[in-house]
Amino acid sequence: MQFANVGLLLGGLLVAVPIILHLVMRQQPKQLEFPALRFVRQRSVQNTRRLQLKHWVLLALRCLAVLLLVAALARPGVASAALGKWVLSGSLGLILLIGAFVTAAAWLAGTNRTLAYILTALTSLVGVGAIVTAVMALGSSSGPIVGEQEAPVAAVIICDTSPRMLYRFQNQTRLEKAQELGTWLTSQLPEDSEMAVLDQRARSAIFAPDRGAARQAIQRLEIAVGGKSLIELAESALDMLDTNELARKEIYILTDLAAPAWNKEDAQRLKAKLAEQPDIPLYVIDVGADEIRNVAISDLVMSAEVIPENNDVTLQAEIVSDGSNEPKTIELFIETPDDKLPIVENGELITPTATRRNRQTIELVDGQPRSVMFRLPGLTAGTHHGWIDLVGDDGLEADNKRWFTIEARLPWSLLVVESANANSRDLVNALAPPGYPAPFKIDVIKQSELTPAKMEGHQAVVLLDPSPMSDTTWQALSRFVTRGGGLMMFLGRSAVKEAFNTEAAQTVLPGKLARQWRAGDRLWYLDPREYQHSILAPFRDIGTSVPWSDFRVDRHWSLTDMKEGTNTVVPYKNGVAALIEQRIGKGVVLTFTSSISDSKEDAWNTLLTGFQSWPFFVLVNQMAKYAVQMGDQHFNYVAGDVATLQTSKDNETATHLLFTPNGIDPQEVIPDNGTITIPFTSSLGTYRIRPLGGGKSSGFSVNLPPFATRMEKLSETELDEVLGEGRYRLARQQEQIVREQGKARLGVPLFPWLMLIVVIVFALEHIMANRFYRQQVETT
Repeated sequence: MQFANVGLLLGGLLVAVPIILHLVMRQQPKQLEFPALRFVRQRSVQNTRRLQLKHWVLLALRCLAVLLLVAALARPGVASAALGKWVLSGSLGLILLIGAFVTAAAWLAGTNRTLAYILTALTSLVGVGAIVTAVMALGSSSGPIVGEQEAPVAAVIICDTSPRMLYRFQNQTRLEKAQELGTWLTSQLPEDSEMAVLDQRARSAIFAPDRGAARQAIQRLEIAVGGKSLIELAESALDMLDTNELARKEIYILTDLAAPAWNKEDAQRLKAKLAEQPDIPLYVIDVGADEIRNVAISDLVMSAEVIPENNDVTLQAEIVSDGSNEPKTIELFIETPDDKLPIVENGELITPTATRRNRQTIELVDGQPRSVMFRLPGLTAGTHHGWIDLVGDDGLEADNKRWFTIEARLPWSLLVVESANANSRDLVNALAPPGYPAPFKIDVIKQSELTPAKMEGHQAVVLLDPSPMSDTTWQALSRFVTRGGGLMMFLGRSAVKEAFNTEAAQTVLPGKLARQWRAGDRLWYLDPREYQHSILAPFRDIGTSVPWSDFRVDRHWSLTDMKEGTNTVVPYKNGVAALIEQRIGKGVVLTFTSSISDSKEDAWNTLLTGFQSWPFFVLVNQMAKYAVQMGDQHFNYVAGDVATLQTSKDNETATHLLFTPNGIDPQEVIPDNGTITIPFTSSLGTYRIRPLGGGKSSGFSVNLPPFATRMEKLSETELDEVLGEGRYRLARQQEQIVREQGKARLGVPLFPWLMLIVVIVFALEHIMANRFYRQQVETT
């Protein structure tokens, strides 16, 4: 328990006043010897005994009133809600004892039955209240009991360091405001307190040994891209405080309260943790700006990251305005690929020359996103870095630019292998339409001509209705895929179970051939259940409207004993796998269980021959692209992602130089089996990679997550959903923080209950005194 005014407890000495008055003013009965009044003397003895009892009752009430008044003015409190319930229960118990004593005296006096009945009823009510509060206290955990208001505190200060905190208002960024309040907070904590500072950078924190160390940590805070959310930081703070030995613990979160800072998916976990530790006060300090005026490029979407050379790329930028309705100009820049760059000369990073390729001006409406479309035509082979930029300044510069990287390559080389019964015309026209820039360079041979030498120089091999092959050919295909090649198989009438279920064939096939299925009168067709796989990416927004049922599948194979790691990308309507993915070494095998190379009269399906068969046209192109590049090559990342790049075959083991967006000192990186992994992408911009001994330069771009700098604040209702209603204290100004600290450190105030008891005691004393003196007058 703690007291707001400890010195007033000395006023308890005033309890001597009623005792002295009682002793001084006590009347001494006079001794009268009068035989005729013996009967009167006997009655006088009885009355004297009653008066003595009432005198002692009044004395007890007056002493108790003085003591309780002194205690109430000292404003005691407890630091635990559960302990407060026990104190309240005890206080009611004390009132119950007083009431029982006074009630017993009233019944013994026997002069006024009405008063005795009233006192009995009031005492019973107090007894019920005491029992109820005692039951409530038994159902609570008392938690730590804090001794005094200035006892040392274990405090964790969490600071939001996202790029959004660079918003400038009244010539001060939100991070600077947070640092100012954080430094002030360290001076508000009691002596010998232990402080830790957490921010969104991925690093461990410890309790600082003194204020100076904590202040230095706050002043060194820097903007961190990516990293932990405030939810995760709050959980870390609770874990740190759980291991601290100090009795009193506090958490402070300095943030602009913008919604992106709070990952609501993890909110329930934090809410449960906070509920388990109700005695740790949580302060949310809002350092957000009163007015927001900001225009941001919130997202950038490209039609493709990897394209054949001389093809076009479309870029769609999402522009969002907060508090502004003014026109805004957006510019598109792109660099000219140069394998000799970047280099560092005289301490300066030299990068390829960038030229402005487009410029648009749009009208903005506050709170309404606008899309801006740019088209980049005819990109030559190489890695192209560029960016989209907002012209002009506003309150936040971090979201005025979006970087992008596009890899333009020579047409991918496919080797299409026809069996004796297969015709590749429809497939070739689907992958390389005549008269259009072709993403694929296709060579067609007969299956009898297939040799390991024929596979060399191709990124993928396509088997159309393959017939049985020798073990040597199957093993050659397996080695081709293992080294990183792609293989597409369209199974048809030429497949033979016994020949395809051999050990050599099973090194490539995803499972054993079981049987051929015939639809008959049933309607079978491709029936994708979900569109998460990259092969199905073009259908994600239109999945429910794709007319798959218009293209019948009359015959198909089924497979059994599917190998571990295989994945059904697309099933048929009857649930049997249609398109199966299997990874072997560095490569991938795509197996389609129906033929697409038969004559129209004897076709197994109408996937490529039906009217407006665009769905399968798109699907087969996606399959071919996935086979040649394995579908996992990306050149654009969100901050915090792990980036990977494939080197050229000539530099699979060569040391490369990595140039980050914020530094001129390149870092040496060594590929692992032709793959360079960059585990930390905390800086926004373009990362450039160049072989140390010369060769093809590459790289990638890193941006903020979409809408990461939106600054709409969480409402108190939304904050209640994240942290729990009543589980936190929200403040903006120093005065509010001090007031909330005082409430928390003083704990549960007992002043109101003590004053209630004082009023009850004074009322009882007044009633008893009036009854006592009135009866005394009547008897005389």
